[in-house]
Amino acid sequence: MKKIFSIVLACLMFAGLSTGCGKSLDADRDTVYVQKKGTVVSAAIADFDKDYYDEEELKTYIDERVEDYQGEYGKDSVSIDEFSVEEGVAKLMIKYKSCEEYQNFNEVTLFSGTVPQALAEGYDFDTEFTEIKDGKAAGTIGKDEITDTDAKVIILSEKVDVKVDGTIQYVSSQYTTMKAKDTVSIQLPEEVADGEELSLVYVIYQ
Repeated sequence: MKKIFSIVLACLMFAGLSTGCGKSLDADRDTVYVQKKGTVVSAAIADFDKDYYDEEELKTYIDERVEDYQGEYGKDSVSIDEFSVEEGVAKLMIKYKSCEEYQNFNEVTLFSGTVPQALAEGYDFDTEFTEIKDGKAAGTIGKDEITDTDAKVIILSEKVDVKVDGTIQYVSSQYTTMKAKDTVSIQLPEEVADGEELSLVYVIYQ
């Protein structure tokens, strides 16, 4: 999500960008919401309280970026739900037709499917997992207990919260903290760039 702002934010000295998830989600930090039908809803929220920040310049850049993408991939591939600046906070809400559109638009990894599908795509699940019960950590398990299931999985590498339409059962032990039964927070090290394959996080749910 942050990728689409990289050029204009550098020009505006615009820092602290985060992503959230649509009008129906009360997000307080970077969030990606993978919905039941495969669509993805996100929102960007950032401090916008300096005199030299230019709201119109930011909006123009966002509009052009989305229109260029739509021109290549279709009008329904990505759309802006809302852009606003209120009380020193900028908010951008975007809807994507699929995880593939989110991945292509933002140039990051975002896989959504079943565990067998992920294995077929080459994801190895080679990490320690935490079992989740009632939205809380309940001990660690190895990957074998994960790869033998046909549960749903989201795989990504971003400093975001991840919300699912379902109940989270397992998450990668590294970089994760549960926030709710359907939401996990990912805290990658500052030196790790979004999208790096070495920091993939797995979220398994039903």
